[in-house]
Amino acid sequence: MLIKGIIFILLGIYVIISDKYNLKSNESGREIVKNEDIKKDRFYKYKFVIGIFSVVLGVFSVLNYILY
Repeated sequence: MLIKGIIFILLGIYVIISDKYNLKSNESGREIVKNEDIKKDRFYKYKFVIGIFSVVLGVFSVLNYILY
């Protein structure tokens, strides 16, 4: 359950952050750039809710592993 919890937490964080930031390659290396044109439509809201749900599920899974 610990591994599944950690995977859910990482997946939720990735889903939330992937819409707001991009990873661009430069000559000197990679750079994280914030998106300026974010479309906040229904799909964006569903992805955000699923990301939050995944993080909460992961936290409860890790807590379950620790307590039991």
